Amino acid sequence: MTGSSPSRSAIPFQIGHADSPQWLMLNEGWNRQQSLRSSAPKWWSIAADGVTSKLRVGGLPTTKDEAWKYTNLAGLHSDGRTIGLGPVDVTGPSGIQVKRFSQVGEISGFTSVHLSRVQKLISGAEQSYVGALCQSLVSDPFVIFVPGELKSDQPIEIDWRGLPVGQWGFGMAVVIVDSRASVSLLERYGREVDAQCVSTLIDVEPGAIVRHLRLQTGSNREEKGFVLAATKVNVANSGTYRGVQISYGSQFSREDLSVSLEGENADAVIDGAYIGRHKQLLDHHTAIIHAHGNTTSSQLYKGVLSDESRGVFNGRIGISRGASGSNSAQMNKNLLLSKKVEIDTKPELEIDNDDVKAAHGAAIGRLDAEHIFYLRSRGIETAKAVEILAHGYVLETVARLDSPKLAKHALAAVTVALAGLTWEAT
Repeated sequence: MTGSSPSRSAIPFQIGHADSPQWLMLNEGWNRQQSLRSSAPKWWSIAADGVTSKLRVGGLPTTKDEAWKYTNLAGLHSDGRTIGLGPVDVTGPSGIQVKRFSQVGEISGFTSVHLSRVQKLISGAEQSYVGALCQSLVSDPFVIFVPGELKSDQPIEIDWRGLPVGQWGFGMAVVIVDSRASVSLLERYGREVDAQCVSTLIDVEPGAIVRHLRLQTGSNREEKGFVLAATKVNVANSGTYRGVQISYGSQFSREDLSVSLEGENADAVIDGAYIGRHKQLLDHHTAIIHAHGNTTSSQLYKGVLSDESRGVFNGRIGISRGASGSNSAQMNKNLLLSKKVEIDTKPELEIDNDDVKAAHGAAIGRLDAEHIFYLRSRGIETAKAVEILAHGYVLETVARLDSPKLAKHALAAVTVALAGLTWEAT
């Protein structure tokens, strides 16, 4: 479709859904944010304005885009939600510092080196569409700085709260974990929202350890909740990132995760579970880039789909030409509880080096009726039997989180997500 910008720009461009109510509201939001960014650091304003210009020209993605071929945003365009900054609560152990970009000069221990790493995170090649959209609509993101002497399992909690019906809330955070720090990070979003878009960027500096749990927990009501989320992580030499994603409950959710291993002995473990019911769509796109030699990564994502829900998993492993000695493994498994569910799984390997180890795989299966019968014969109702078996199946995805406190939150979320799932025997 050919159209002109609702912002009255004289430059013609090609976009999808150019005349939709939501596209008009997005343009109003972009105009407003560009004026608000006048008080933000100049480098941030330039970067955000550049992203905004590209988004205006490109429009929202459609199913013609490879990365969105299974995920149709058409339903988003029927309503013109007002664009706004979503409320957020941040708590954590003593010692962390939380400021806006415009206040980074007030952060004790924050140096020009940290600033350059933040700029690299924001402008790096692995910026997802969701991340770019958040960047364009947040005038002054906040920064969490974790000093190197901090070693704590008490989670830093980021609670992205929703805006009222008729509003689309946006949020963006940058977490800087200084050298040799060890920290846990808990994010919650998706609860009771109409529409939400959040982006989190994490810099794991040399020798630092980050344990990260993301909980996308919608209300499990039909036709409720539109969620876009992006996470981008850079891991320096000898840094460790342990991430777990739990997703359920929203009508539509898209999760983009990108991890770049940028120094020798950098390590990442990325696990996730998505549980669908009704006609929900749960889309997960991951990318792990081995940008340096002697780096390791592992991924395990598991889906549980019931009713007429749909799951999407696209996992990409990229090993650069100079990344000799890298070792990477990826697996996606899916448990189907109904004949009407759908799963689209696509593992990808892009390897430019012969001296590496890389493995990937995908599996799809159904519950064994004999297992259900065994539990039923011992007085357990069918729904509870399904829940018990699915719980055991998903449990593996949180086993490597390496944080008792985060694991407790993850298991509680999984228990809620699996309660009352329906099962259709083949």
